[in-house]
Amino acid sequence: MSIIDYLDANHVLTSVPSRSKKQVIEELAARVAKLTGLSQRCVLDIVMRRERLGSTGIGSGIAIPHAVHDGLTSTIALLAILEAPVGFDALDGQPVDIICLVVGPPNDDTNNLKCIASVTRSLQQASICDELRSVESPEAAWRCLQAFESVAA
Repeated sequence: MSIIDYLDANHVLTSVPSRSKKQVIEELAARVAKLTGLSQRCVLDIVMRRERLGSTGIGSGIAIPHAVHDGLTSTIALLAILEAPVGFDALDGQPVDIICLVVGPPNDDTNNLKCIASVTRSLQQASICDELRSVESPEAAWRCLQAFESVAA
């Protein structure tokens, strides 16, 4: 599985306003709610609850917040490239500007973990992150991900 197995062009956001970690997660929760029909408040609550357990900022400007929701039947991922980096309490102390939110059903741990692993593997490649940081549209970001995955395959 790869990152593009969990995303499509509608799941990629660029130039996301970024004043704070919570504000960014609110924006992503709103988008997940729109795509899934879940309550934005509920998505926000479960993601923030998970963040309170420990930051999902993995370093090098990347964060992969994740949670489970009873109302889902499959895992969904949403990639956001921020206008400006925000503090995310990342492991390396650096601010974050690329976030991939992963939300899945509670009874599908294997698929949820595969998605998080795929996202982590893809975003730990400095070259793909550099390219994602320079794109100007969701479509360009999507093409970047597809190109990376075709080379990595």
